Amino acid sequence: MSFNRVLIEEKIKEFLKEDCRFNDVSSQVIPERPPVSAKIMAKSDGFISGLEEIEILFTLLKVEATLKKKDGDQVKQGDIILVLKGNPRNILLGERTALNLLTHMSAITTTVKKYLNIVKNSGKNVKIACTRKTLPGLRIFEKKAVSLAGLEADTHRFSLDDMILLKDTHLKYYKGDVGTLLNDVKKGASFTKKIEVEIEKSEDVLIAARNGADIIMLDNMSPEQVEKALDLLKENGLRENVIIEISGGIHMDNIKNYLKVEPDVISIGKLTLFPSEQVDLSLKFE
Repeated sequence: MSFNRVLIEEKIKEFLKEDCRFNDVSSQVIPERPPVSAKIMAKSDGFISGLEEIEILFTLLKVEATLKKKDGDQVKQGDIILVLKGNPRNILLGERTALNLLTHMSAITTTVKKYLNIVKNSGKNVKIACTRKTLPGLRIFEKKAVSLAGLEADTHRFSLDDMILLKDTHLKYYKGDVGTLLNDVKKGASFTKKIEVEIEKSEDVLIAARNGADIIMLDNMSPEQVEKALDLLKENGLRENVIIEISGGIHMDNIKNYLKVEPDVISIGKLTLFPSEQVDLSLKFE
């Protein structure tokens, strides 16, 4: 998946400026010529992502980058990820930024892949989504890393203006009245925006479905509570009218219990904030 290249370039320029404002004083003794070769290698198993970004980074530094893997590919310890050729000072100038971004994005992709495998083995048709719990400045890269895990992985909304998501903080001002909140929001909402509402009680799922919610989020509910909410929708002929997203407290150890009740989407904030899987990479000169 390719995102806005102009935006990616601008972000990477910011990262390079952060790491070196004026001059790499450690590399002044390194000869600028002749051009040298270096390679980025995997020191552990996993799935690689961020290669498009690293190619852009080294192009900005006038270093030739030859990719040996594609974004989303599985890698094994010892695999060569990409080969670099150019001014050694420029390679060193981009080394840490490149490795940091590759490592972080690959950790996310590898973690999402692990969740997707659990879903696949369950035989259920459920999407795994990330959330807006992303590190400031890195959202475009973290969301992309999620998408690179596969078609069953969803990036959810990128920003507050993508869709309407009414959470407990909004519901507080309506004293828990889901119906009135939805009706008031719809009066000023663009027809282009889907409306999602978070509910705290299983029985409120009927109010949300009957008052125009496109997506209902069952937040921090047990599998039994989720099942009760879905049964209410089925009994009233409303299950197919809404998308059901569940979120909150879902992890590797309990996700199978939630898959059994068959929601449409499971969203997990830790996919981007605290990816459980790590991919170790290093750069070596030849």
